[in-house]
Amino acid sequence: MIRFARRLALQTAGVVLLAASVPLAAVAGQADDDYIAARDKAVAALAAAEKAGANPDDLYKRDEAALATLQKRMAALLGPLTFKGLNAPPTFSPGTLLDGQIESGEPDGLRFSDADFTTRLLVSPEPVFAAWLAARAKEENAPPELAGGIKAAMATDLFYTYAISSDAAFAIYTQLPVAATEGETTYAALGLFSQDVAANQVPDSIVITRIANGRVIIGTSEAKVAIKSIPACDQVWKTYAAKAKTLRAAAQKSKKDDDPRWDDASRAEDEGSAAYRTCFAKEAKNQPFFTAAVARAEALLQTARGN
Repeated sequence: MIRFARRLALQTAGVVLLAASVPLAAVAGQADDDYIAARDKAVAALAAAEKAGANPDDLYKRDEAALATLQKRMAALLGPLTFKGLNAPPTFSPGTLLDGQIESGEPDGLRFSDADFTTRLLVSPEPVFAAWLAARAKEENAPPELAGGIKAAMATDLFYTYAISSDAAFAIYTQLPVAATEGETTYAALGLFSQDVAANQVPDSIVITRIANGRVIIGTSEAKVAIKSIPACDQVWKTYAAKAKTLRAAAQKSKKDDDPRWDDASRAEDEGSAAYRTCFAKEAKNQPFFTAAVARAEALLQTARGN
């Protein structure tokens, strides 16, 4: 979780009023560049302090102060925001500016959630989000779609893992056909957040992306749809699982920690999980749950359009 309680202390009425008092058109363009420059300056200052040997408590306080300042800037950039059912004050993303921390890689924006954190939205100015995405695209082993911009990246697993995951990787099982209104670009999918190989687990989460009015909104919610396993896809997984089991048994007998079959077994499970999802995507449209899942995605997208 993104230091939710810690960030909550930064959410004051002043921040919300600032967002409401500045029209979006008045802060577009140069203000985005100014925000990015201010963020980069804050990151550099913290990195220099850390390199100089500043004590952890001092770094923590400086990080908190920088985040509070950037949150005010972000609120001004985004303008007034309200989302039905998401009544808690927004928290700022990223969770920290200290380099090397997991939360320092999060996109810049405001996060909204319901009381139990099962429905979440990240809202970011499109230029600011695009700059963050371009930086992530340069990382080692980043999928090429990330370098293609937001519209190309929003159909990838890693996009949602980076942008809205609390502590797990996201795997897309099937795209959900949602209707876009005039002037917006949308994407929705049914998938699973998991800290391990997804194997043949059925999906349980909806994700959406909406690009409109100079903002990017990425959201997730529990599917709350009765999704049953698909026998044909289970059989696909079982073939790979049996292969992995055989490889592990052979590696165990060798009593060698560096036996390549350990890695081969893990690779077989990864391939099996991917094959299961490919099968699921092919079969999903013919399953009873599909229409209900699309309706859930449409509802989340409607929430993201705001009040």
